[in-house]
Order: sequence, then C-alpha cells, then structure tokens
Amino acid sequence: MRSSRRSPAVVLALALFAACAPRRPQVADSVPDLDGFLTAHRLAPGEPLRADEVGRTATASYHIVQVVRGEEPHRHLVHDLTLVVLRGRGVLVIGSERFAVRAGDAAVIPRATPHALVNEGRAPAVTLAIFSPPLDAPDRAPAFDSSGTAR
Repeated sequence: MRSSRRSPAVVLALALFAACAPRRPQVADSVPDLDGFLTAHRLAPGEPLRADEVGRTATASYHIVQVVRGEEPHRHLVHDLTLVVLRGRGVLVIGSERFAVRAGDAAVIPRATPHALVNEGRAPAVTLAIFSPPLDAPDRAPAFDSSGTAR
C-alpha cells in the first residue's frame, strides 16, 4: 500500500512555486472609472497641473497627473519615474531628447534626469505617474541653473 504523504522536497517545491507566482497588483482597481475620477478631481481655474495619488505599495506610489499646457523642465532627485500617457498627446522632453507621445505611450525616466511634458492638445493631457520609491515628500528640483546650464 502506498502512502499519500508528500515528500518534503515536493512540499518545498510547491511552496517556492507559489511564492514566485504572479500576484495581482495592489493598485489595479484604484481608478476603475477615469472619467468619474477626473470629474471629482478637476483642475482649478488657472491651475497648470494637478497630481493626485491614487495608490501605493511598498515600492511605488501611483498618481494621476493632469497637465494643461506643459510643465517646466525639472528633475526628481531620489525617485525614478515611469510615465504612462492615458489621454491626450504632446512632447515629452527627457534630457536633450524630444519624443512625441500620445495615449498608450510610456517612458521610464531615471532619477535626476531633466524632463518635462508639453501638452499639444486642447484638453489637459492625463498621465499615470509611478514613482519609485514611493513619493512621501516633494522631490522636484529645477533642471537648469539661473544661467540655463543643465544641473
């Protein structure tokens, strides 16, 4: 008669496999209705940009960012940034390069890299900005010094 007990090696292998299995992102359902979110989080009159945190994990924070015209070139000194364009179109400047972007495009911007998004549409451009590590305090520095030299 055969025993139905599993060997310790099989149990360990199953446990390791389960630990490596993909897991559902913790912020996947943070903004299930983007239209409703944007209606509830409108830009104030004259406000050039609005950023709202919509989720957070141990390794990243997630923000919906609305850009009316464009932002000044700047850097994030301690955060890497992944930017996903959700709506609109424009030009993303990263360092000295310019990229035409539209809904569905994404970019990874390493910390301390000068960058800016310039909106070319009539409506605000909407992006998902993912900061790693999570953004806990302002981390925005000018990209250039007063003489126009890159920092």
